[in-house]
Order: sequence, then C-alpha cells, then structure tokens
Amino acid sequence: MRGVIAALLLAGPVSAAEAPAWEGYWAEDLRWCARGAGQPGEETPDWYGRDGLFGLEWSCDITSVTATGVGQSWALQLDRLDAGYAYKDALLFQVTWQDRLHVITADGEIRNFLRCEGGM
Repeated sequence: MRGVIAALLLAGPVSAAEAPAWEGYWAEDLRWCARGAGQPGEETPDWYGRDGLFGLEWSCDITSVTATGVGQSWALQLDRLDAGYAYKDALLFQVTWQDRLHVITADGEIRNFLRCEGGM
C-alpha cells in the first residue's frame, strides 16, 4: 500500500489526503449506479480507487500509477484476479473535462465510463 501512495504522490499533484481524479464508482450506464455496488447482477458500478479496482467477481491491486503528462491521464500496472485467474495487466485511465473515464486496455480496447453521483 505504501508503494501505491508513493507512486501517486510522485505521479502528479495529488496529496496523500486528496483522491485521484479517477477515484470513485463508475458505470457504462448511469442506470447501473442506482443498483449499487455489490448487488446481484452484472449491471452494477465498479469502484476505482487508491485501494484498488473492484467489480463484480474481479479485483485488481495497483502496483504502480504513473501520470502520462497528457491531460488527466495515468498508466496503471495491476495484479488482477478475475474468475479465479491471477495475472498482470496494464490500463490507461483518462478523465475527460466532461468527467467521463476512458479506460484503454493493453490490446487497445477503449471503454467509456460515467461517474456515479453520491459515492454510492
């Protein structure tokens, strides 16, 4: 955990008490936000935060965060556990001026997320 906080501090103008711009509950459809995290069903929001990334039946420990220097974007290195399989992964996060989160996978897939209001 100390390594993650240190990486965040070195990666940009984020203090230890300040959450990164990408921290929060995110969903591909705002209707999913009303269901809340941890509810049964696949259409629920995911949590992305300094403590890791968490969704339905998957989670990621963040091993490093590096600001890319292009707008509000960061490269994340992850240790992922998904459906019983553990592996390393890399993602690029970009928070837009419209408060959307674009997640770009290592193979170039782009996913567009909307922030759930109210912190769930």
